Amino acid sequence: MLKAKILLLVGALLPLAMAGEKCVWARGKVVCERNATKQLNAEVRLLDKDGEWVFQTIDPDDSMGVTFANEDGSFTVEGCGYDRDWLPFVTNDPEPYIQIRHNCNTDDGETLILPGFKTFVPDTYEAGTIKLDA
Repeated sequence: MLKAKILLLVGALLPLAMAGEKCVWARGKVVCERNATKQLNAEVRLLDKDGEWVFQTIDPDDSMGVTFANEDGSFTVEGCGYDRDWLPFVTNDPEPYIQIRHNCNTDDGETLILPGFKTFVPDTYEAGTIKLDA
């Protein structure tokens, strides 16, 4: 009887302990065509999408990495994320996306969110050239 209880407890807690961890390498270039000096130090964040808008306060997106654009606008960002596997044998991989905070159009700053992607290490996600001008 004790074995059955222990087995049941382990079976119930196992999904909480398991997580699908994956790492991301991403690179690209941001461009402010009207004023190239404003692309310097654009903040590039690599995030893992978690809860939908209703659940954002309970389960906000996780930070995987952050960097700043170089003088020529190029950036490389990397990081790892993990999401719990709630069901046995069903992996719940991170859902990475890139968020760019910049002052290209206004000194008050703007945030651009790029679509999510499913490119994980050893491959590199190529974000390409991103025009920040409105």
